[in-house]
Amino acid sequence: MHSWFPWKSSVPYALVLLAVSAGVNVLQAQKIKSMRDSGKPPSSIDRVAAPVAGFSMAGLPLELAPRGDVPTVLYYFSPTCSWCDRNWDNIGALVAAANGRYRVVAVSTTRGLREYADTRGLNLDVIEGISENTRQAFGFTSTPHTLVVSTEGVITHEWRGAFTPRIERQIEQLFGIELPGIRSAPAETPSK
Repeated sequence: MHSWFPWKSSVPYALVLLAVSAGVNVLQAQKIKSMRDSGKPPSSIDRVAAPVAGFSMAGLPLELAPRGDVPTVLYYFSPTCSWCDRNWDNIGALVAAANGRYRVVAVSTTRGLREYADTRGLNLDVIEGISENTRQAFGFTSTPHTLVVSTEGVITHEWRGAFTPRIERQIEQLFGIELPGIRSAPAETPSK
């Protein structure tokens, strides 16, 4: 009797295809796991910077193209980030030393930052409520995160986290300035 599907002759081929498919899946899973295990997000260096879309602290829509006559330093922060708070003296030193050689712009996904900026004496441009597209385009996954964008609009330097001594030295060397360092953590109040 003749069958429409020749089971006996196709079983070895099906087993080979199944084994190859399983092997490819295992290799892909290992690659994904190793990417996760590295704990290091992909670098933004050498990417062309997208426009920064968000709002001014006056609540007006704002879009900044981070290119122009001078490089732009983008500082991604959150008002609830203790490391961002402890790092503001360093950002203030960058702003004070800029002297027309570069501009410093703080960006955040949070809106309503006027009081936050005023109480900290932040004397720099702030773009609040940046869009999800902007956040993803720059690879902003955690705060603080600092990027330098060239006059051509290409990301040339990137630092994730507060300005620890290693990062501090790199920034001081790049900009030819001296940073004050990270402010000490606030003392904890004992529980009663």
